[in-house]
Amino acid sequence: MHLKAHSILLIFLLLQAPLVTAQEWKSLKAYQKETGQATLQEGCWLKKDRTRKTEVWKKANVFNLSVDNGNLKYTTLSEMRDFYHWFDQEIKKQGHEIKWIGIAEIVANQLSNLDYGFVRVVVVRNKEVVDFANEGCARVLAFAFPKLKEVYFSSEILKGKVAEDWDNAYGRDEQCAVLEPLYKKLSPKALCKLDRMAKGKGVYTFAVSKEMKYQGSIEDCETRFLHGRDRIALQLKE
Repeated sequence: MHLKAHSILLIFLLLQAPLVTAQEWKSLKAYQKETGQATLQEGCWLKKDRTRKTEVWKKANVFNLSVDNGNLKYTTLSEMRDFYHWFDQEIKKQGHEIKWIGIAEIVANQLSNLDYGFVRVVVVRNKEVVDFANEGCARVLAFAFPKLKEVYFSSEILKGKVAEDWDNAYGRDEQCAVLEPLYKKLSPKALCKLDRMAKGKGVYTFAVSKEMKYQGSIEDCETRFLHGRDRIALQLKE
């Protein structure tokens, strides 16, 4: 009986606790109301901090890289895209020559349109594809975070052949180990939709530039890796 009462009390306390898994807040007022805190805690930011690339956003990214499960702080495709952008710019300043995080930013930027209800409901019209994009990006970020942490805080600068080898290993693992199980679970209808989206067919013609249009089988992980390395990488700005 005592154990049951304890369990009920624990559930009550959990229900009363503010849900602060997401670290982006619409406004400081909303953050204060929800958390009872006067100032933003480390790892938190306001939406305007991210969109304006303020010091608050940059410091939050560094903090989140330094803690366990920091990837869970980024919950939308737009947040993941902007994190990749920040990271890519930072490691360039450090002198690194790895490219795959810039590639990840470009891909996340394309997918970030799914953050908008109109695109999900009117344009894509396939919940399985939307779920795939969100889960896939979350899995990739979870895979990436320990590796990005190692690069960011390392005294070794990755250049030349070393950087190229890092990109190749990372890109293949991303496509053939992390994402492949998700592709295997997709229905034929969802795969067809993804294929049309990637190749810019039909309604997606104007959403994908000629240089970015996918070639080959979307189901083949090696082809997906080569698309990133040999086509998307050409769109990177130095």
